[in-house]
Amino acid sequence: MKKQLMTCLVAATMMPLACWAANESEVPAKAIQMTIEGEARMTVPNDEAIVVLTAQCQQQDVNAATDEVLLRGDVVTKALKALGANVVVETTGLSTQPVYTRAKEGKVSEIGAWQARQTLRVTVRDVKLVSKVLSAASDDMTYDGIQFRVSDGAQDAQQDALIRQAVSDAMRQAHVVAQSIGRKASELEVTNIRVGAVSDGGRRYYAAPMLATESASTHRAVPQVSAGTAEMSLTVVLQAELPR
Repeated sequence: MKKQLMTCLVAATMMPLACWAANESEVPAKAIQMTIEGEARMTVPNDEAIVVLTAQCQQQDVNAATDEVLLRGDVVTKALKALGANVVVETTGLSTQPVYTRAKEGKVSEIGAWQARQTLRVTVRDVKLVSKVLSAASDDMTYDGIQFRVSDGAQDAQQDALIRQAVSDAMRQAHVVAQSIGRKASELEVTNIRVGAVSDGGRRYYAAPMLATESASTHRAVPQVSAGTAEMSLTVVLQAELPR
């Protein structure tokens, strides 16, 4: 009786193992997975510019200093608006600050003058107008910098072509991987694609330091600038798999 009980226990213990082994053969093998990054690049002309203009004045009276920079800013704003709708002017800064004298021994510094400053941000949607913008401002304001870039509209117009090129690049790489391990490209199954944002590859920038000693009567030479080009790029991340 004891031997018969032991045989039953062994049989009961082996049954789950037999079932597990049978089920294991029914589980499909995992697919070969791959993650590939595709990239597309395109050179396009810069079609927009940002010009930063500044007027600065220093006088003993704070109101006189402020009035002068406001007057100079108004003159330039009117001249720029006359260039048309492709030139958009915004006032981005207006400030005054005291200029202290150098303190003598045993004395404290005093306010010797006031410095006023006004800044305009000019968006030029037609780069051929940049020279006219600089010329219109040259007698009353100086430029702190000129930045050329690809406009949002131009980027949107090229986005579809960039996506197609980037996906094509990723698929080409996936086919190479499949063929390199002895599989057919037709066996590939794409499971996921993630599309990145368009990058304009950095912006072209001309800098010009402003001189505090410049006066409103100083006529500045208008620089010769070129918009140049930018390299737009876009990446996609493609996930695919091959059955075992």
